[in-house]
Amino acid sequence: MKTKLLLLFTFYCSFLTAGQAFAQKDYVILVNGDTVRGKMTKSLFGALKFKASGKAENEKLETNRFKEYFNSKDSSYFVALTLNKQRKPEFLERLENGKIKLYKSVMNYPGTVGARGVMTGGGSTETWYASKDDGELLEIKTSAILSGSRNEREKNFDALMASYPELLEDFKKEKSFSFDTLRAYIKKYNYYYKYMIKN
Repeated sequence: MKTKLLLLFTFYCSFLTAGQAFAQKDYVILVNGDTVRGKMTKSLFGALKFKASGKAENEKLETNRFKEYFNSKDSSYFVALTLNKQRKPEFLERLENGKIKLYKSVMNYPGTVGARGVMTGGGSTETWYASKDDGELLEIKTSAILSGSRNEREKNFDALMASYPELLEDFKKEKSFSFDTLRAYIKKYNYYYKYMIKN
């Protein structure tokens, strides 16, 4: 009887351990290429931190230690990349993964307190970047009002699509340069090169 209880207890403990390991859906990729599973948590001020399985302390997600991470809560995937004219990489959310990779950067601006103590202003700017075959990161769209040349961003997008001229022609006919349109055409481009082109 004691042996059966011991076996049952051992089975139960191993089941719990396996369940906990399976529940660790979040992961990070270190700069050396190692993958570490664990759990993402948010601090009181909203900063995302990572607690590796079996570790007691949370670690801040910094680009000198981590190069990629996946947050299962919202299925978001982030990659540390260096934008033009910046020395230090920052985490960009990867929206599409394929021959063309699409990334999103969000810049938040705090509001200011007015004379009567009322918070005013504040907001955010969203900018999309893309790269083909892991090449140069090109800016293709932004929600910023004063943001340089839209013509330059359109040229960047055309260059990304150039190897699929029929799709580029369809895009030109649509006469839309919205976030949704750009993402839809990147999806089509990636589908074509993944499933239609035979290597």
